[in-house]
Amino acid sequence: MNANNCIQWPSWPMYGEDEYAAVERVIKSNQLFADLEVRKFEEQYSRYLGCKFALGLGNATQGLHLALAALDIGVGDEVIVTPYSWISSASCILMQNAIPVFCDIEKESFGLDPQEIEKKITKRTKAIIVVHMFGYPSKIQEIADIARKHEIPLIEDASHTHGATVGGVSIGNFGAISVFSLHQRKTLSVGDGGIVCTNQEYIYNKIRKLRSFGDDQLSYNYRMTEFAGALGQVGLSKLNQHNKIRQRNAAQLAELLADQKNIKVLIGRHDEEAVYYAVLIELEGNFADLELRISNLQSLGIPIRKTWEPLHIHPHFNPMKVPGRGLPWQHLEYDGQMKGKNYSELDLPITNEFCPNKLLELYVHPPAGVSEITFAAKNIKLALGI
Repeated sequence: MNANNCIQWPSWPMYGEDEYAAVERVIKSNQLFADLEVRKFEEQYSRYLGCKFALGLGNATQGLHLALAALDIGVGDEVIVTPYSWISSASCILMQNAIPVFCDIEKESFGLDPQEIEKKITKRTKAIIVVHMFGYPSKIQEIADIARKHEIPLIEDASHTHGATVGGVSIGNFGAISVFSLHQRKTLSVGDGGIVCTNQEYIYNKIRKLRSFGDDQLSYNYRMTEFAGALGQVGLSKLNQHNKIRQRNAAQLAELLADQKNIKVLIGRHDEEAVYYAVLIELEGNFADLELRISNLQSLGIPIRKTWEPLHIHPHFNPMKVPGRGLPWQHLEYDGQMKGKNYSELDLPITNEFCPNKLLELYVHPPAGVSEITFAAKNIKLALGI
């Protein structure tokens, strides 16, 4: 902290000598696109996760796209997905000309509500995409049971959730396919990248071919670079240590704000290990000047902000002009549950209540520690507390 009562919050990611050496190793090899470094990272990540197969990609959006392509999802098919996530979790469905079916969320992890999923399943449902938001596991065991009961493939978007567990099982092992992001801001950062994991050999072989022009059907150039593979190995070796710091910071923040009736810090539930890509802060009541209050906190150096707007109101699903590829829910032969409906008018009460103005995210990445969290808690109380 300095004289004007601001703080210099540590930046993320933290690249140092280990990362410099990894990048130098790649340059000296004269091999910059997917080869030995990527294969090493894939092998290390699959061991870390406890799954049979892992494939490095250019980013997690590509992984979600390939997951749907590997399951042969396409025209007329419906995919159940959360409206509370980054756009890629649902736009990947459009990439396959399938129909997103947005399902409401629950108020504990803000992941998909298992009871609401049951209501959305039809004969056209060909997959469920569950997202573990901000490093908090969703109600994945219940969701996996529903997927098995209805014989629907489950895809885990675990972009925020490297190292999280439920019942001692690593997130990423509950569905047919899981996808993790390695983007600059993620807890395992390579600048940009993704990794897709599965325990099914058929799916592994399918995605392996689809990612690099290797299949009879339409294939893609979705390879990971050697730089990303090398940086991923370094980041993976530090991941557990970094997650412990995030967990400690989240616990401290929750303790410091426990006396605030209108501020709730979300902590992982019993039998879960959350990893806090960011800490979610739930606000009670309405703040007419919330944007100003957040801006004031940011001016102090505190990395806090509102989370995303709901996806069902996003222009991708409510375009002013029909794109050249068309809109899959408007195809003449489609007679499913989104026929004749407007996404922006969907009845998703929990999503609509919480997502616009009641959820904030605070970054608690290392090397932030006691002093930073104490400073943040003190000023959050002043700005938002009662």
